[in-house]
Amino acid sequence: MRDCSCQLPSLFSNTPLLQKLIYLDISNLPGSVLPLLQSNALPALRILKVRGRELDDSALCLLISRFGLRLWSLDVSSNKISDDAVQSFRDWGFSGAPLRTNTHMQVEGNIVTPSMGTSDYGEFLAIQESDFSSSFCHPERYLVDAPAYTSSVSMVLQEYQAQRLDGSKAVRQDSADAAKNILLEEHGSRLGADDYLCSTGITHLRLSYNTISAHGVQKLVRISNGHIEDLACDSMPLLPKVGSYRKAWPPDSDLHGILGAAHLFRPVFSSNLRVLRIHHSLVTNIPSLRVVGLSSSGRQFLAETAILRRVEIAYPQTFIPDMNPRLLSLTLTCLPLRSSGPLISRLLQFLKLLATQERGIQDASFGPSTRHSPGVLQGLRHLRLEFERDSMEDTFIPEDVDPAELMNSGEKVFSFFEDERTESRSRSSSRRVLHSKRVAIDSRAAVDDWASGTARDSSEFIIYDADWNGDRFSIPVWAGPNNPDAPEVLKDYRRLVLGRHVRDGVGPVSPAQMLAGAPPESFIFHVAWSAAVMPPDLRPPTRSEVAGMRDVLDELRAYRLSGRANYLHHKKLAQMAGHHVSLGQPHYFWTGRLEVSTEATPPLVPSSQYWR
Repeated sequence: MRDCSCQLPSLFSNTPLLQKLIYLDISNLPGSVLPLLQSNALPALRILKVRGRELDDSALCLLISRFGLRLWSLDVSSNKISDDAVQSFRDWGFSGAPLRTNTHMQVEGNIVTPSMGTSDYGEFLAIQESDFSSSFCHPERYLVDAPAYTSSVSMVLQEYQAQRLDGSKAVRQDSADAAKNILLEEHGSRLGADDYLCSTGITHLRLSYNTISAHGVQKLVRISNGHIEDLACDSMPLLPKVGSYRKAWPPDSDLHGILGAAHLFRPVFSSNLRVLRIHHSLVTNIPSLRVVGLSSSGRQFLAETAILRRVEIAYPQTFIPDMNPRLLSLTLTCLPLRSSGPLISRLLQFLKLLATQERGIQDASFGPSTRHSPGVLQGLRHLRLEFERDSMEDTFIPEDVDPAELMNSGEKVFSFFEDERTESRSRSSSRRVLHSKRVAIDSRAAVDDWASGTARDSSEFIIYDADWNGDRFSIPVWAGPNNPDAPEVLKDYRRLVLGRHVRDGVGPVSPAQMLAGAPPESFIFHVAWSAAVMPPDLRPPTRSEVAGMRDVLDELRAYRLSGRANYLHHKKLAQMAGHHVSLGQPHYFWTGRLEVSTEATPPLVPSSQYWR
């Protein structure tokens, strides 16, 4: 029914013939979704796709509450959903059975909580690491989970005894063809119809092209109890659409991506995650910059130079394959086709790490085994890279900006830290300057905004008061280093917290923030920390710098061709010697499926190619 021009009839969900309906796609239809919201509507429905229906937060909450735990797959991409709706998934959509236990403490770490939280962050959760878990090097990290046992043959596991998936079974597919094939048993699928119809809550969730921020996505993962198996969120604003930081953030600028969240996609948080589709910054640490007055090539250059330098200090940890060997498929979205170098090197390094993981799994599978030995995980076998259109084709420059001045190597065009009084400077000046409100406060400006008193200026912690489930509590929150030699991004975090009172998103420090210098087991203002990655000013690249940007696809293709030739050479030598070729080192050719896609806009059908 998707893309149909007809509205759903008001009695649609009460039609007798539809009471056993399992799969429904009503994406991009006109009219209201109210016919779906009637009580006891479509009791057998398990897979629902509602893309492009202008669903807002209240409509989504009503939809999830109506279906409860009946749905295991929900696609609400291309709607108007914000961070405010995230909690509704926990309240009605996700199973309440906890999958996060200390059973795998030595391999993966363990989740601990001080039994506190806030409404915007959720319950405070942190990772207690073992000697191996923080370095992802435990010798058993590639083994599937042992089966769950009960004390009696006649006993079955209760809901509160729910076990996570062992990591070896096929992932449930939620496409129309998959549903038809499995229910009609046309292909003898490993997943029978009974398993396909069973639902304990949402496990497959598509949220792309909404207004949910990176902080909202992180909250979603934390409150999911580890039940998400397939998650898609193509692009997201780095910061929430509302918050106290907005008074200090330039109105015509934005960053998209997800930074410092790699730990949330480890099995200790994402117990069942097998398929992930997400912005490439999870791996590359390079956010997407959107700012009025610069071409896309200029924005990309700044994203992987001036902005990346600060991101690397604030979030010095990205996702690598061995963080979650249970992950089977990864799609990285919103990749630019041109790079000044950092993006290319990070993608090639990720491919090398995939080959290293592949070698580790090969070694684990060749180890001594018995009938009762655990199986071995597959590791990441599918990597899809989705690229945006060529930034060199985008040459748009606003009429009130001098093109020659935009490419002047020494002219500061965008300033986010200058005194706001300079914003009244005339655009007719011989050296036109585009001003925007500050992201943070420069140490030389707006001193009167700071709270008075030497204690406030010298302390590294401030007391934060909140309530959780009706109970008031107070915690010390790290306000940044009181050290003149600290990195600029950390000093800007402190200025945002103390000077601009940006105190949203309080929560435990993440592993990445501890690597950046935040005190272990402390609390931090996550929104201010994210906002601090924006540089105090942005100097547009010169024409020669833009012209020197390389084609990412050409670099990937050359790397794969060279690696394949090296791999085939070693394979031939191994066959001549009568044994299997070793994966990974020294050729570092990953034998998984690498898929590359280019598309102009999300609604268009992408052109894809496979580089095996």
